Amino acid sequence: MTRQERTARREQRLKEELATKARALAQVQAEKRAADRVARTKRRLVVGTLADDAGLFLWDDTTLAGLFQAVALLRETLDPVAVLASLLVSPACRAVGSGHGLAHPTDGAAPDGAGERMG
Repeated sequence: MTRQERTARREQRLKEELATKARALAQVQAEKRAADRVARTKRRLVVGTLADDAGLFLWDDTTLAGLFQAVALLRETLDPVAVLASLLVSPACRAVGSGHGLAHPTDGAAPDGAGERMG
């Protein structure tokens, strides 16, 4: 066997090893994607259940999408629950009054400060 033949044979063997490793890698990656898909599906079910339990399903899909887009802005904060809670009770929020999707006074209840102006 000549040197050139040995080199060609070695090259072929290395290509076959690479192909075998590439197939094994593709299989592992496919298994990981499948596991990630299962985990994401479970997570979606849990989050959907939380939204349902919180009574959010009474809103239409457009309202929910807008709500989740707004909440997504809190993604980078250290304590998103505390930030959101502080925003909802801040004087600036109350000064604006209730807006679309925010709570309104119950029937017969006077708005904040309305009783003071009447007296």
